[in-house]
Amino acid sequence: MRTYILALTKYGITALVAVYTILAFAVLFQKRRSRLQLLSFLQAVCLFLFQLLSYFTLWIALRDVGYLFFCAIQLVVFLAAAVMYRALYPRAYMPLFNNMCMMLSIGLVILSRLGFDQAIKQFIIATGSLVLAVVLPMLRGSFYMLKKPKYLYAFAGIVMLAIVMMMGATTLGAQITWTIAGLTFQPSEFVKILYLLFLASTLKDAQSLRDVFAVAVFAAAHVLVLIGSTDLGGGLIFYIVFLFVVYYATHKGYYLAGGFGAAALAAVVLYHRFSHIRQRVQAFLDPWSLIDSIGYQVTQSLFAISAGGLFGSGLGQGSPEKIPFAESDFIFASLSEEFGMIVGICVIALCLNCFLMMMSLSMKFADKFYRLLAYGIGILYGAQSFLTLGGETKFIPLTGVTLPFISYGGSSILSMTILFTIVQIMYMLRGEKIDEYREKRNLQLRRRTAREQAIDERDRYGHRYRETDRMTIDNYY
Repeated sequence: MRTYILALTKYGITALVAVYTILAFAVLFQKRRSRLQLLSFLQAVCLFLFQLLSYFTLWIALRDVGYLFFCAIQLVVFLAAAVMYRALYPRAYMPLFNNMCMMLSIGLVILSRLGFDQAIKQFIIATGSLVLAVVLPMLRGSFYMLKKPKYLYAFAGIVMLAIVMMMGATTLGAQITWTIAGLTFQPSEFVKILYLLFLASTLKDAQSLRDVFAVAVFAAAHVLVLIGSTDLGGGLIFYIVFLFVVYYATHKGYYLAGGFGAAALAAVVLYHRFSHIRQRVQAFLDPWSLIDSIGYQVTQSLFAISAGGLFGSGLGQGSPEKIPFAESDFIFASLSEEFGMIVGICVIALCLNCFLMMMSLSMKFADKFYRLLAYGIGILYGAQSFLTLGGETKFIPLTGVTLPFISYGGSSILSMTILFTIVQIMYMLRGEKIDEYREKRNLQLRRRTAREQAIDERDRYGHRYRETDRMTIDNYY
């Protein structure tokens, strides 16, 4: 009986994630607001059913009632966040909010399987992130002020990264963390926010090569400090974001071509400079001959992804704990083993879906600062997801970056939640501007109609249309 139930829940989880993914892409082609709201509601239903079924499966498989209590708390938090978001911000883009919650849920479920203590810590951070997502849009009236600091963003970001490089703790060979009052966090995750604000606020006014060069100097300083901290994955993300935002701001292809040429040259230099880069490249080229040493991580990841098959071994029935850094760098391999390749493909598709959503939204903004900022956030999210997923599937060498919202790591979740919320704020401001414009236009139409009716009355009954009549009409409307 227990085996039969676990088999059914396995297929049920796969079906729910697949349906959610289909709805997420259906949203991209939907323009009518009523249908968008319906699809968003169906997404939320799939999300909550996924949480219920996943934790029910863990309870059956591992026979620990704590999973059910944990599920109940999660449902309350996610439901409260969704209801408040819909009630407070009718102009919010709910599909993007749903995607964020869905990926948080997937991460929490697989972390619950890997280590309950880690899942609890992640949930506490996720709860704080959802609170931020609900509260920050209340301050959108002052959002225009973010355009002003410009190069101050760069100075603040470089100083923070430099302090970490000199005084930070070493994590997996890179000096990237601070520990304050027992709490460890990664400042570079929050510098990403400052960096994007810096690029958007400066490049919105860039007209010449000199303007771009000035921005490039400060962008290069960010990248060089990250390289000095041996945070090469972070440095690569910063560099990719700079290249594409510059191209989007100027529409000049030679910036992009020159940037890729410089990146190729830098890759050769860094390959000879850092031994761990050489090891990762060797592990990428032929991990099987190095399976007992530097190829162990990649091969275990590939074994785990293939071991689950299409529908997975089932929650609580695989061996994801055998994968090195299963909760962080190799979270995709862990979930693919227990959820299956179909869910793994859906996770990749959801990452692509978030990227496409932000690209689509960026093109709708008339303000160039908003447009560049949304585009930069989309590029950063897409680049980070690609580097993580590509490394775990042996598509590219490992970079050691986390999968947004899913991997274990509080700093990553907080910073990415803030970035997603910034996109939401800009979308809300756009909607409010459209409503304001429509209201003004409707007011003008009502005034014009009232004047025409007054003139008709005059012509019909011979009354004189006085100036006081026009003033009365205008004051009424």
